[in-house]
Amino acid sequence: MSDATAAGWIELTAADGHRMRAYRAPAKGEEIGRLIVAPEIFGINHHIRSVCDGFAQQGFTTVAPDLFDRAERGVELPYDDAGIQRGIALKGAVATADALQDIAAALAHLGGDGAAAIVGYCWGGSIAWASAAALPVRAAIGYYGGEIGKSLDSAPRVPTLLHFGEQDHAIPLSVAEGVKARYPWVPVHVYPAGHGFNCDERGSFHPESAVLALRRTVGLLRAVF
Repeated sequence: MSDATAAGWIELTAADGHRMRAYRAPAKGEEIGRLIVAPEIFGINHHIRSVCDGFAQQGFTTVAPDLFDRAERGVELPYDDAGIQRGIALKGAVATADALQDIAAALAHLGGDGAAAIVGYCWGGSIAWASAAALPVRAAIGYYGGEIGKSLDSAPRVPTLLHFGEQDHAIPLSVAEGVKARYPWVPVHVYPAGHGFNCDERGSFHPESAVLALRRTVGLLRAVF
């Protein structure tokens, strides 16, 4: 990327030498903070790039590492049944520990310990939750992370915020309640929506919930930077 002010693809290198592509969107105007975006199971597709661009418009330099590159490079999947099945298979081929190495590479690119927060969606929401316990991020925000219920023992060590949908058939509300019971200092918001409610390219998109969740997300980001 020759123009440092333009959004586009860059390459990151993890501690184990793995190289991955990442989408970088520089902050527009004065930079408020720096942010890692962890994707859904559909790769760094048009929607995730749009999410990065949206955060950049609000003053956050944003990097989305392609976590699928460890299994298959350059994957961008559609929001249909075939995309879901392929995404699930690819996610299964990437260990959480390896995904965290790739998040750490994005953090290093953005300045190192404490330099950036992380926000993740779907699979990325679970990665954001894991990052809150394992990595020196500034803060962590997770949207409908399906694996969070399996890792409630991973205590977040940074300011953390979670969003769930009460109509999410993939994630029982007991997960949100479990987080509230175990970590009462972690804000957990439940919306009248289903899985993927933030994505305006999915049938489950719920505009009112997406707007409110984004407002809360940006509120936390502004508070920690």
